[in-house]
Amino acid sequence: MKKILFLFPFLFLSFCVLAQDDEEPAFKLGLTAHPTLGWIKSDIDNVDGKGVRLGFSYGLLADINFADNYAFSTGLKLTTINGRTEAVAGSTNSEQVFKLQYIEIPAKLKLLTNDNNGVKFFGEFGLGNGLNIKAKQDNTSTITADNADNRDIYNQTAFYRGSIIIGAGTEISTTGRTKILAGLSFDNGFTDIKKGDGSLKNAYLGINIGVFF
Repeated sequence: MKKILFLFPFLFLSFCVLAQDDEEPAFKLGLTAHPTLGWIKSDIDNVDGKGVRLGFSYGLLADINFADNYAFSTGLKLTTINGRTEAVAGSTNSEQVFKLQYIEIPAKLKLLTNDNNGVKFFGEFGLGNGLNIKAKQDNTSTITADNADNRDIYNQTAFYRGSIIIGAGTEISTTGRTKILAGLSFDNGFTDIKKGDGSLKNAYLGINIGVFF
């Protein structure tokens, strides 16, 4: 199942390139770099998500138009999703900061309004596919021996992260085919970010900034 989800964006991309629209560029390629606000959801007894943490995302964007006002949107991004949990067991209190880094390949349907003086608004919905490449954890505990910074937890972390993405924003034409992209997206993870019993899931709000060339 994971292999199918991973290959889906590329299969769809190949299909959409064949369905070019004569009035609009069939393919738009761009760059993005923007902050993320991440948090963790827990269903483990005595472990709760606590607050949000700042992360960052950057990489390539690609839109493939397959009909008027409709596009398949994907990309290749390096995204850091940080989050914090608090665990209480008797008199022991500990706080964990998760610093997880993923290669993300989203697969989204993008719906755009008609052009109005060089401005288009859009909404998008789709599937996020994240491949974990780095996982660190800071631990602060009332038991001093348990304290640690940047502990490597990659082997205890799930490789694949699936999520649902919903977002909205605007595209502003400048010169030629160049477009400035700005918007917000909510990326809600639905797979466990760790191995073993219990479940921790992460999510983030992306403050999207990018440019299409």
